[in-house]
Amino acid sequence: MDDSRKALQAILDIISFDKLLAFATVCLFAWLLMVIVQFVLKQLTIKLPKYRLLWSRLYPFARLFVWATVMIYTITEIIDPHENLILAVIGSIGIVLGLATQEPAKNMIAGLIIMITPPYRVGDMVTLSGHYGEVIQLDWSVTWLRTFDDNTVMVPNAEALKTAVSNANSGALDEMVVVTFKLPISVDHLHAIQLAKEATQCSPYTFLDKPITVNIATDYQYGEHLITLTVKAYVMDIRLERKFASDINFRVLNAFKQAEFYSVSTSETIDAIN
Repeated sequence: MDDSRKALQAILDIISFDKLLAFATVCLFAWLLMVIVQFVLKQLTIKLPKYRLLWSRLYPFARLFVWATVMIYTITEIIDPHENLILAVIGSIGIVLGLATQEPAKNMIAGLIIMITPPYRVGDMVTLSGHYGEVIQLDWSVTWLRTFDDNTVMVPNAEALKTAVSNANSGALDEMVVVTFKLPISVDHLHAIQLAKEATQCSPYTFLDKPITVNIATDYQYGEHLITLTVKAYVMDIRLERKFASDINFRVLNAFKQAEFYSVSTSETIDAIN
């Protein structure tokens, strides 16, 4: 009976008004600190866009550090419970969490693994669970993607570790873009390669510090032999991927039409599409 009264008194001491007020004050201070950190990182992104990916990746670690510090400080300095009470509470919470939060716990552990040994980071262009887009936020339990259709997709971190992850830029600001063209077998393939390379170099989105490659292959479709040209070039910013691919198509097709690589009917079809 005395033990029960002592345990009840210890719990009442923990939830006293002074301790609740101190806990709320610490949480408010931590929240304000995270708002300031987020604002500073956004300003750095505007002022130094070259390091945009670096600033974006600092926020998850800053948030993890701040809230972990809040939890440790609250337990050790504000609550300061008796060790017997700590063991009892941990045991009870462990049983409840083990039964009720198996999936969230898996996602949180997976999120911690992703932060320590990242297969992707904030700013990377990845394919997760069949969705392709930019990683805009990395939480403990979920990863947030923004697709080119401007949709926001939430992917549980446990799913990201269970499946293969395709990462297009792996931490770099630039990214390779691949565009394929079909030509009649009768055209001058050397001239076609030269035109494709020159047209790609003229694009304002091309990252010229990395090489432009044009590969050639043959194919047989619709009863005729064709030449397949594959242009591989790097875009200066991953967010310009679709604009870059469209610009390459526009410039290379114009160059091929001016060189009269297409027959009249094919050229008319391209004009109709454009």
